[in-house]
Amino acid sequence: MSITRTTHRTVTFFHPFHLPGHPGLLSPGEYEVDTNEKLDPNAAMRSYIKLECHVHLWAEEDQIDGNDVLTVAPQALEAALALDSDPLREDERNRMIKSFGGRPTDNAAA
Repeated sequence: MSITRTTHRTVTFFHPFHLPGHPGLLSPGEYEVDTNEKLDPNAAMRSYIKLECHVHLWAEEDQIDGNDVLTVAPQALEAALALDSDPLREDERNRMIKSFGGRPTDNAAA
């Protein structure tokens, strides 16, 4: 029997962003995230392995077929947060936004 837990946090995106499993861009804003984790049986100290994240989609335009929760890999969520918050990756972020038909919010890609 494995020991599991669910952690809860709020994350903030300052720019439009994309997560796997969603066909387009998601709106900037605050999102509630529940992360399912399991106890790592091989760790010397108590630690948990992140299994999946459930991102709650509050905006109707972000929901897919009325589904208000998007399940993503923890690595994908962390990568999206890193891209959103890193000012040195502005060009990369703007290319991603353009690739989904959005308009970059920064002047660098104009």
